[in-house]
Amino acid sequence: MTVFNETTDTFTETTDTQRTVVLTPHPLQRVGAFSLAKLVDVDHPDQLKPEEFDKAILVMTQHLLSTASVEDSKEPGGFWLGASYLLWPNSSGLNTTNRKKLSPPQRRELMTRWRTLPDGASWPGVPCSLCGRPACGYYGKVDVPLGASTAYRNTTPPDHAGLALCFACLNSLYALPYGCQLGGGRAAALHSWDEKFLRRFVSIQVRRTLQAAELGTGTTKPLPYWRETTALRHLRSYPHRLTAGVQLIVFSNSNKEQVLDDHAMDQPLAEWLRSTAHDRQRDFGYKYLVRAHCTKDIPGSALLARLAFHNPRQVLTRAVNFLRRVSAESSAVPGEVPHLVPLCFSYAIEVLQVNDKDIGRIRQLAEHIAEALAPRRERGVLKAYEHAHREPATLQKWLRTYAVHWALLPPDGRTEPFVTSEQWRLLFDSDGRSWLHRDLLFIAVLEQLNQLGWRADDVKSRDELDDLITDNLTAEENQ
Repeated sequence: MTVFNETTDTFTETTDTQRTVVLTPHPLQRVGAFSLAKLVDVDHPDQLKPEEFDKAILVMTQHLLSTASVEDSKEPGGFWLGASYLLWPNSSGLNTTNRKKLSPPQRRELMTRWRTLPDGASWPGVPCSLCGRPACGYYGKVDVPLGASTAYRNTTPPDHAGLALCFACLNSLYALPYGCQLGGGRAAALHSWDEKFLRRFVSIQVRRTLQAAELGTGTTKPLPYWRETTALRHLRSYPHRLTAGVQLIVFSNSNKEQVLDDHAMDQPLAEWLRSTAHDRQRDFGYKYLVRAHCTKDIPGSALLARLAFHNPRQVLTRAVNFLRRVSAESSAVPGEVPHLVPLCFSYAIEVLQVNDKDIGRIRQLAEHIAEALAPRRERGVLKAYEHAHREPATLQKWLRTYAVHWALLPPDGRTEPFVTSEQWRLLFDSDGRSWLHRDLLFIAVLEQLNQLGWRADDVKSRDELDDLITDNLTAEENQ
């Protein structure tokens, strides 16, 4: 294919192609493409006209050129110089090793040349590695996050000096940092195949990045798990149903440390988290879920966000352990039960995929246990039941004891067994999910006791525990 010919208009047509953005399967290119569009207030990359594409490149180039007279990234106007160490190490004119020896005009010339479309005669005549259109050059680490240096050839085919990219895909990657959270030596992008969500997130993040660049770099210590917390807030504030999961991609292109961490959240969990802000009953229960994740040093929303991205199973475990701790401390049914337990069951069904039949069996056994416990009002009753749940063998013994009492002295009109073989299998032999079913059983019993109005005659005060929880919640609100 002849890419450049001075006697025809082939060059003009190809140049228009180079200035037309398309979305590719590469998550970072997609985030960058939406960022590029947002820089010129265009809703979608597909709507970005060549003239608007040129304007977006001009905006980005002007941001770089504004650093030409800056000697240190901590100086006013040094935001993009500081970001370049993370994003574009040794980039032309911006942070080259000989930068201090260059005058501001020399720096501007190098930066302008770096961001200019290469002459058509130099194009390699191969397709872009991301979109398949004609590439305008080969690019490596200086331009592509986590790309190999063009000084090395062992990561590419013979005679290939890096990743073949067209100008549109290249500038999508240049625009990527505008759609990222920058801080702590990392860049964090939130990607989704739900384009409406991706567009909304990038739109918000581009505005925040531009504000940060205008105000300068901050020196405050970030809160624990601030990237995950920010992503969680974006999820919960999204007004529409999510049609896909999300990826939190944390990376560094620095010469000192190259990092790429991809934390994927499946659609059921992402949609469940979103629903907690858009359903009144769930929103109320969510506040108790946040409380259940509070620690002395970490706000509840921060720990919840971290578990949601790194270990979703622990979200339910944390809530159950909270209720167990409160039950053991006070020997009373926790006041959080009416709101937190239904939320936990929705999490088990929608996120952890516990089927309805198993939920029904667990709830039926919980009714039997609550019915057996309810007539006894001494403080140690609930604590003894909580203690039985600490070990499977102890719970088995506890259930056998109550099953015998039930069989010998069945409640009026009750003919069904205290515990069935299916329920026993769920609790102790369920293909690695027995722990989950036991957790659900424990909180289901608390729910049943609450509905029966059960209360021990001598209940221990929760004041001390509530003070600790209140202190943590107050600290989180202040932050």
